[in-house]
Amino acid sequence: MNVETTRFGTLEIDEESIIKMPRGMLGFDEYTRYITIQHRADTAFRWLQCVDEPALAFVVVDPSMFTTDYDFEISDADAEKLELTGEGDAFVLAVVNISNGGRDITLNLAAPVVVNSKNMKGMQVILQDSRYSIKHPLVKDATSESEMKTAVKAA
Repeated sequence: MNVETTRFGTLEIDEESIIKMPRGMLGFDEYTRYITIQHRADTAFRWLQCVDEPALAFVVVDPSMFTTDYDFEISDADAEKLELTGEGDAFVLAVVNISNGGRDITLNLAAPVVVNSKNMKGMQVILQDSRYSIKHPLVKDATSESEMKTAVKAA
């Protein structure tokens, strides 16, 4: 299957790699099919690219690469919607926010994307856990591009 993107052009993908998100991403509920695209081989960043809207993509990372104590539970209802049967069935992505000309990079740990790796069903889950913020600092006030690259590659 071919997917049109504004950042990467036309990509040929395996239909089984499509993440099906019946509720979509927050604020984009009408878009329900996504794929992940590695940004570059030397970085932890990926794109959560919408299959049906070429311009819609989110920068995401595996939050465990940047946080050592990110541990949360989703509701039984959400686990049932995703058809999760065990903890190892899921992978988690955090949406990355870049601001201040790229000097402030934060992760949204309060609303991770949880995907069942067996059936590729996913959803953005809003956690009721006050430990996690929508702006968890990844790189804060990096003064140079090399500092930012160092921090990202360290992951």
